[in-house]
Amino acid sequence: MDMPKLQLQTQQAKLTLNTNPARHEYHQQKAEQSIQQPKADLKIEQKPGKLTIDQSNAWRNLHFKSVFERTREVADDANQKWLEGIGRMAEEGDDLMRVENGGNPVAEHAKNNSVMNFTYLPGNTPTYDLVKARYEANPAVIEVQRNDPIIEATPRYPQFEYQRGSVDVSLAQHADVKIDWKI
Repeated sequence: MDMPKLQLQTQQAKLTLNTNPARHEYHQQKAEQSIQQPKADLKIEQKPGKLTIDQSNAWRNLHFKSVFERTREVADDANQKWLEGIGRMAEEGDDLMRVENGGNPVAEHAKNNSVMNFTYLPGNTPTYDLVKARYEANPAVIEVQRNDPIIEATPRYPQFEYQRGSVDVSLAQHADVKIDWKI
């Protein structure tokens, strides 16, 4: 005897998916920016230095002397000549006192005193060593005032665009079960 057989036949359900993807757009513009840097304020103050030139030794070397120096030299020379004159007169007095020794002291004195001897020395050439120069510098006063930069910025905010996506689900094939008995 044959046994009845149960025969099952199944068909799975099939789904169809249609998708529309989401769309996302992003825009970012650069910010507007303005930067200005003013120059620093600079103030420099320089007082003139002091230059001193002493050329009195060079002039003295050329025999160009001041009135005061020349007067002092003439006075010193006159004093020396006066002392020499006193000494000469004392010697002449001693000669006249010794008349007994003979000779003609008056004529000899007249002859000696009639001759003038003097020496004139012209000036020498000037040399740079005789000129003294001195310079005193005054320090510079420098003031700097810094100026901050001027920065202006206008931000640009990001722009977003978003479109939602979708999924359409549909049944393409229904599930099916067939049961059959075979005897």
